[in-house]
Amino acid sequence: MKLILVRHAAAIISNRNRFLTLDGRMFFRKTARTMLKAGVRPGLIATSPLLRAVQTADILAEILSYTGSLVVLDELERDFDVAVLHELLDDYPDLEELVLVGHEPDMSGLAKSLLCLAECFSFEKGTAIHLKIDRNDLKAPATFKWLAAGSKLITSRKEAFPALHHP
Repeated sequence: MKLILVRHAAAIISNRNRFLTLDGRMFFRKTARTMLKAGVRPGLIATSPLLRAVQTADILAEILSYTGSLVVLDELERDFDVAVLHELLDDYPDLEELVLVGHEPDMSGLAKSLLCLAECFSFEKGTAIHLKIDRNDLKAPATFKWLAAGSKLITSRKEAFPALHHP
């Protein structure tokens, strides 16, 4: 199945109710348009309950003309990992494409686990990673499809994770 991980866009530095900055909204709109061009058509968009993530998910839903409801999952606020993903997938057995909007370090940690990477990487704000996963075997290595960052669509795993590829 298709799994797209999104780190919320840039937000003000403040308290729990941080909201997206103008630059963050503008950058993520570009990312969402890139995702649209790449053919993203989620059956479900799930988001952290924190405002900055909900705003990011809302922008994505608007750009993709997503007609479903945004599902707010408390688990996406913190400690979202492969085990929680497995539980979520069990709740949606017919789902073919899922978008998760969350935070660091959970989103990069989840990608690291699913891709079986040896090291962590930097998951930039307002970017998205598309993985192909085996929903029945989340221990099997996922396939990296692309990384969307603004108007860039990076399809090379080496280019997407340059710090993990040493000379």
